[in-house]
Amino acid sequence: CAVAIAQVLWDDVVLTALKLSINIGEEGATALGVALKVNTVLTTLDLGGNYIRAEGAAAIAEALRGNGVLTDLNLWANGIGDEGAKAIGEALAVNGVLTSLDVGSNG
Repeated sequence: CAVAIAQVLWDDVVLTALKLSINIGEEGATALGVALKVNTVLTTLDLGGNYIRAEGAAAIAEALRGNGVLTDLNLWANGIGDEGAKAIGEALAVNGVLTSLDVGSNG
């Protein structure tokens, strides 16, 4: 499902908010990461409860590097661990407008 959504997002470069509360896993997060690289206006990304793990977090992080307007990021309960959290943190270092971040329950 997330792979199909990612294919649609590839052409939608004006998307400002994305919320997926399905179990997209690492493969879905990687597909979304690739698609979101072309989106430089995304302000809200909610992937809570998707178990994307460190690999998925790294893919999302790579996409966020080009997004300087992200204000709200929810990666709650995704099992991203230390490696995934580090990737997200490094990507958000270039984001000066983030106002909300939820990475709870990611042990």
